[in-house]
Amino acid sequence: MDGPRRSSRQRRGRARLARAALVAVLALVGLLAVPGTASAAPGDGTITPVLDCLRQNPDGTYTAVLGYTNSARSTEPIPVGTWNTISPAKYNGGQPTSFVSGTRHGAFSVTLTKSEYMGGPSWYLDGKFVFFGWAWTNGVTTCPPSTELPEEGNGTGPAIAVAVAGLVGAFAVHRARRRALAGVGAPVRDGGDDA
Repeated sequence: MDGPRRSSRQRRGRARLARAALVAVLALVGLLAVPGTASAAPGDGTITPVLDCLRQNPDGTYTAVLGYTNSARSTEPIPVGTWNTISPAKYNGGQPTSFVSGTRHGAFSVTLTKSEYMGGPSWYLDGKFVFFGWAWTNGVTTCPPSTELPEEGNGTGPAIAVAVAGLVGAFAVHRARRRALAGVGAPVRDGGDDA
């Protein structure tokens, strides 16, 4: 009779391990995917978005190179959201979310279609706008052909991939657990403790 009892204990142990793994994955996803709150407060300094230069590309698109100035003495986090947003919305999420002290040119770039460029794209950051469409770029420097453009986006692609992989893994663990419990005739239930 030791065999079935040990098998039942092993199943419960595996189920607990699967739940622990699921909790860990969900915690990781929460840390990566849930935006925090802006830390900019009166007296902390201001962060101002800057249009560094523009380039008209051979394919008819336009690339805007953007940077910022942070007058605070420390790095300030402002997550994508109300105080850090790009328009058109499809580009929102590619901008920086951590702003080091001082001026940073070429923090990121956005490549727009001609209609998007004509439509008035903007970056709203910490209460200030910078517009980088045709009507607002009079006098803005054209990026020289030799300019090495920054990578589009803010480098969060790998973090997003990890979050998606974590969700897929959590789903696979949950499904495997349900199948394992259903396969031995045990009732399948969500939540609660198996003890």
